[in-house]
Order: sequence, then C-alpha cells, then structure tokens
Amino acid sequence: MSSPTDKSSRSLPAGPPRIPFLAGLLLLAILSGCAGYHLATDAPSIFGQDGKTLKMKGVDYPTLQAWLPYRIRSALRDEVTARHLASWVDSGPADFEIQVNIISYTSRQWMQDARSRTLLYSTTMTLEAIVYNGSTNKEVWRSGRVAYSENVEQPQTEVDIVITQIIRLLVDKMRSTF
Repeated sequence: MSSPTDKSSRSLPAGPPRIPFLAGLLLLAILSGCAGYHLATDAPSIFGQDGKTLKMKGVDYPTLQAWLPYRIRSALRDEVTARHLASWVDSGPADFEIQVNIISYTSRQWMQDARSRTLLYSTTMTLEAIVYNGSTNKEVWRSGRVAYSENVEQPQTEVDIVITQIIRLLVDKMRSTF
C-alpha cells in the first residue's frame, strides 16, 4: 500500500489531448476575429492611389482674425503630408484642390478670479471642406460640418488645440470612403 506522501502512484485522468484542441481553438479565434480588420492608415482615401497632388484653393472666413486662415492652411498641409494622403503643392497644377469654409469660430473667457484674470477659456470652431478635381473644377468630395470645442486654462493654447483637433477630424473623414 502506498503512503499519502507517495506521488508516483497518482495518475492523471484519461481525456482528450488538450494542447492540440487549445491550439486549434486559438487559431480559429485569430483567423475569424481579424479577417476584416485593417489599420486606418491603410484605408483608401478620397484622393485614390499614391502620387496625387493637392493644393489649397482657399480658406473662406471673412472676419478680423486674419491669422486664422493661415493657421488652418498650415495645419491642413502638415496633417495631409504626415498621413501621406497626397503630395502638397503650393502653386501650379494639382490633381485636387481643397476649399475650407470656416462656418463659425468663437473664443470666450468664462471664469475670472478676484483680480479679473481669466481662469478658463473656451474655443469652438465649425468648418467644412470641399475637394475639387484640379483639372475640371468639379466637386469631388464634401466633408459636411466638422466641429470641435475645447476648454483650457492657458490663453492661446485652446486655439492651437482646436485647430489641430478639427483638422485631424477633417482628415479622418478623408479616409472614410464608405
């Protein structure tokens, strides 16, 4: 008779092989779960295949903030270039031209301390972009309204944040071709 401390007499219960079953289950999960997924950077854009050129047609916002169209133009150029959507050209012929219409821009000071220093700034922007064929000047794509709002504690940082984020949202829509 074996003693309770003798482990050599114990045996595992008989059953199906577990390793091949688990490996098969893992393979099935990987193949079925990832079949239709891809990175957003691999998605097709409104500009089609690589090598297309894009030029700014204009930024329409007739107000006293003359600096705003230049900041929008610069942020859009940087984002399109960083995402490799198209090659940006400043002048000459281009495959596509983009017009940005700033629908609204508001910047407010919300909270002040005892010495009348602003503690909270709020900025909201709404814009729309229209892409035209560079040779026919026909509308190819319209973004619809894109809006973003931000509240911050430092002056001027809210404008930079809002411009960066609204341009990212706009360029994201350029990859949504469905």
